[in-house]
Amino acid sequence: MSHDSSPTSPSASPDAPPATVTCDNCGGAVPNGAIYCPHCCGADGRQGAVLRGAFVGAVIGTMAGGLLAALWYSLVGPERGSWGMVLGVTVGCATTGLMLGMIRQRKG
Repeated sequence: MSHDSSPTSPSASPDAPPATVTCDNCGGAVPNGAIYCPHCCGADGRQGAVLRGAFVGAVIGTMAGGLLAALWYSLVGPERGSWGMVLGVTVGCATTGLMLGMIRQRKG
């Protein structure tokens, strides 16, 4: 977050820190000393963390689903294995990982 160069009130001294700063990401006014931008991170500051958790969970779920699908496909063989089942397992694991990542970050 960058500091506003203009004072927020005419009576503010030039040495006093500004009452608000500008968010580098969205350009919105953020109270000085705030830990997060309420415009970018939501009212409780967790929106960005939840989205990151969802992304990480989906990636880990996709990798785990791919490994499970590969294991299953190698056990049953190509004549009995179907791409629909492989894709279903992978997408199901990715979706589960996405939801668990969101829940984990929301509670954290």
